[in-house]
Amino acid sequence: MKILERNYDKIFFSFLLLIASTLIFRKFSTICILIFVAFNLLTFNRLKYDRKKLIWWVIVAIPFLLDVLFLWNNDSLGAGLKSAEKRLSFIIFPTFLLGYYKAINFKWFLKLYGYIMVVIVFMAYGAYAYNYPEHVIKYYHGKHLWEMGYHFANFVGIHAPAFNLHMSFVSISCLYLLFAAGKRLQSKLISGLFLLLSLVIVMYINTRVAVVITLLGYGVVCFFELFKNKNIYKAVKISALLFSSVILIMVVFVKVFPYSVEKYTKGSFSDMEYVGNLDAVEHPEIRFFNKLVTRVSIWKSALELAEDNWIIGYGASDARNELVNYYKETDQQFLAKYEFPTHNQYIDFLLKFGVLGFIGVICFMFGMGYLGWQMKHPVVISFCLLFFISNLTDDFLIRYDGITFSALWFAIFANQYFYNTKITGYVEKD
Repeated sequence: MKILERNYDKIFFSFLLLIASTLIFRKFSTICILIFVAFNLLTFNRLKYDRKKLIWWVIVAIPFLLDVLFLWNNDSLGAGLKSAEKRLSFIIFPTFLLGYYKAINFKWFLKLYGYIMVVIVFMAYGAYAYNYPEHVIKYYHGKHLWEMGYHFANFVGIHAPAFNLHMSFVSISCLYLLFAAGKRLQSKLISGLFLLLSLVIVMYINTRVAVVITLLGYGVVCFFELFKNKNIYKAVKISALLFSSVILIMVVFVKVFPYSVEKYTKGSFSDMEYVGNLDAVEHPEIRFFNKLVTRVSIWKSALELAEDNWIIGYGASDARNELVNYYKETDQQFLAKYEFPTHNQYIDFLLKFGVLGFIGVICFMFGMGYLGWQMKHPVVISFCLLFFISNLTDDFLIRYDGITFSALWFAIFANQYFYNTKITGYVEKD
């Protein structure tokens, strides 16, 4: 215990960094989280709370609290508890990070996190290229590019949109670190290199929403830098250089992988006349599987189902079964065959918990935005935009990689907020 107490800050920071950097590896990061919990339980006397912190604890914990509040609304208590257990991260991280007695060194943490993530992913890609050289060659020659990135993500053990959600945040963080690198040329070059490497990863995994959000996040970081920096000329010069580099990478990428042009135009928005009638086409899985028309058809069905029980919803464990049954009742064979979830977190919580679930997830999302705006921090605001927009076309609060990712970073942002003395009046005490 004396060793734990003496090295408390170093151990706390190291475990937090290890968890953040390995979230894409579910089993390993779960073990790290369990050890992190055990460590904090052994040093529980170090945690400090007050009323303001408890309010933010509740906001971060909203997804888990909704599971508990509507536990009675599941056909099976065991299934309801299992759903709640999946979202335990929403009480683990705010409990220990809001209770932590001082601010985490956010800039240093972000720097180590971003650089470690880029190194890990490139090492993983090296292993992937060694094991599947035929796929790398195939992509280079422009064959089967529709699965580009997805096969690599499956090799890592994570769903591609979730993988790129993580890498999008890493890339935005690397841009922030480039602006924050100071006057040392070496620091700027290292930050710039990791920024470009992270963008290459985002483009390779190539999920549409993540690519768009990455560019939007770049814009947010550049906007804040332009208005806070006294040296406007310097900020404009770096922004122009960044913009040129991004355009160059994207042009080269499109030249190597021309399928990307179709993917972001015709591949995304075509066939919208088949919304709600996907089975009118023979073999709809070939034509529609990854298109917007499929998601819109799912949303249409989910909203129609939600209308019948919008007050309390269908329960966390039963809502998806109810949706699949609705596909069958309305003779939507393609959707029923693949048992598609809602692919929209806001509709998902409306279906599970009724109107309170919808309000709850909105409060959760905008809670992050409020912290970012109060702190005037572009990374926090970018994370809010990233998670808010990505959940319009997916449901990351039902997946481990989305649950732990959002719970961890929301709690870190809340920790920063409470020790920003200009806003809260909190003073860091040893």
